Amino acid sequence: MRGLAFFSGGKDSVFAVMKARQNGVPVDYLLFNTHDFPEPNVHQINRRLVEEIARLIGIPLQVLHLEVGREYALLADLFSELDVGVVTVGNINVEDQMEWYEKLCEETGAALYAPLWAGAGGSSFLTLMNQLDAGLKAMICSIMKSALPARLLGRVIDYALAKDLLSLIDPCGEGGEYHTLVLDAPIMSGRLLIDEFSPKESKDRLMLTVERYRVEDKK
Repeated sequence: MRGLAFFSGGKDSVFAVMKARQNGVPVDYLLFNTHDFPEPNVHQINRRLVEEIARLIGIPLQVLHLEVGREYALLADLFSELDVGVVTVGNINVEDQMEWYEKLCEETGAALYAPLWAGAGGSSFLTLMNQLDAGLKAMICSIMKSALPARLLGRVIDYALAKDLLSLIDPCGEGGEYHTLVLDAPIMSGRLLIDEFSPKESKDRLMLTVERYRVEDKK
């Protein structure tokens, strides 16, 4: 039996993998899903960085494009092909998302591991503090313009910013208020240094596209 973790390169997915490793839950594959509904996955524009983060973690990355109405079938086929018996997710407090993963695992016979789950509607602030305490450095790569100021795009989350987020939104962005890319974490063999990025707008979403980056070895 092998383990698979849903993976975006963002702070919650990386932290969930860290927790899995700490608790002896196998993670043999990372899974990055692309899709076109209702809008593309915001991490798709920085897919090369997601691939770089996975490489630095040292776990093979699988990429699967999901089609409307065939999500479960496509995932079930992949789980069968890879002999996946346990699935790790980084969800924190959104009930319908958790129910989606529970149904997926029920239909595929896989066990679900959700180490960050705080319960429906639970606060994600403690999770964010734990991520910072653990040494995660995550850059905000996407914001909902109606929820957060544009100046936060490209900011690396620290304790001060975490407290500011608490006063504005769900601190971990569980409502889609923002997304992140991890630049450094204890399970990464190197850290990412962003040299240049450009903003991109799509309806209520402001995203950044990384143009140039470097990898700094930790050794």
